Amino acid sequence: MKKLLARWAKKGMLFSLLMVVVGAVLFIWPGHTLELATKLVGFGLLAAGVIAGVQWYRDRHVVGSGYVNLAAGILMVALGIVVLSAPGLIVSILPVCVGVLTLVNGVVNLAQALDLKRAGYARWTVSFIMAVLTIVLGALIALNPFSTMEVLVMAIGIILIYNGLTNLWIGSRYRKY
Repeated sequence: MKKLLARWAKKGMLFSLLMVVVGAVLFIWPGHTLELATKLVGFGLLAAGVIAGVQWYRDRHVVGSGYVNLAAGILMVALGIVVLSAPGLIVSILPVCVGVLTLVNGVVNLAQALDLKRAGYARWTVSFIMAVLTIVLGALIALNPFSTMEVLVMAIGIILIYNGLTNLWIGSRYRKY
């Protein structure tokens, strides 16, 4: 069990560092990041759809291969076309998704802070305050009160940096204690 927890802690640290890097990129290049992310998602869906279609075509004579790959391929190609032709839709959904993920992460941090309190950690309140702030920031992103998308992306970048650093700090205390 200890090895499993250690593995999760390492993955959590890597994820937190990734959040800091992604946050910095979003803050520094908000417009370019949105455009690039939308294009990457669109082309990725197109490529995955074509690959699924080719797999279906290659295995069409195999009993049990069915039409799952073909259906998935058609769906992915269609979604890829929608993403590439309506990037505004994707851009409008992205902040809500990031906000919800940040909110959920804040709730996990809150549970860890309360665990620290139960364990008798003297400075548990710092983790508690950081977790509550993460929850508030996640809700702020999800509700999207910003006037322009670039300002929102920059705010998401700052919040991701904060969230990643908070995860690293709380996680280090959690592992030690």
